[in-house]
Amino acid sequence: MEDNGIMPDSKDQPPPPVQPQVESPILTPSNPAAPESAGCFPAVLAATVLMGMVLFLSFGFAGYLIFQKRGDLAARTLRGSIIPELAQSRLDPETKQAVIKSLESVAQDIDDKKIENWQAGGLMNRLVRSPMLRWGDLVAVDTWASEKLPPDEYAEFHKQISRFFRAAELDRAIASDLQDLLMTVSVNDPATALGRLKSELVESDVREVAVRAKIVAARAEIPDQVYEKVSLPDIVERLIETGMREGAT
Repeated sequence: MEDNGIMPDSKDQPPPPVQPQVESPILTPSNPAAPESAGCFPAVLAATVLMGMVLFLSFGFAGYLIFQKRGDLAARTLRGSIIPELAQSRLDPETKQAVIKSLESVAQDIDDKKIENWQAGGLMNRLVRSPMLRWGDLVAVDTWASEKLPPDEYAEFHKQISRFFRAAELDRAIASDLQDLLMTVSVNDPATALGRLKSELVESDVREVAVRAKIVAARAEIPDQVYEKVSLPDIVERLIETGMREGAT
């Protein structure tokens, strides 16, 4: 074709081909190709982590305060719980007076800053674990048995009770052991978490006390013999001295 310099008329040109429109697939939860949205999970995770940090710091600070206030807590526990419990116990008046005097002296020394926090924590750990709070109950059961059981049977009974007291003297029997011994002769009492002796004891329940005492004494490796009366005030004084010297170790 010759080029005559005249541009062809656009009307004479064929229209461009029309490209078919392809619809994009609808992304729905049922469509496996659809991306899943993270939703609120990141926010929940961040809030959980933040809350954990807050709780960690709060408990850590509370623990630090308690650690620094061990002396004050010990004095309050002695005056508000342990001494009143002993005052209502079945200990004989002389023993009761001696033990309470020792504990009141400790509480006063704590107030006067003569006992440091680590010492207060150590002696309180030992006092709380000791069987002193129901010591008088076991003595009362032994006295009842001496009056109600046949002499030969009581001799064996008393031997096992004396072995338990010996184990306590050697720090081989603690408060929970005494609680177990007295379980069959005790009832719950709202006034004390430790319970109290039944108003009426029966021989079968009392005999079980000796059986349990024998088990504890055997575990503590106490020889099977009768022991002289153990002094509770001496035990308490030793526990206080050990706690002040060694702390909570």
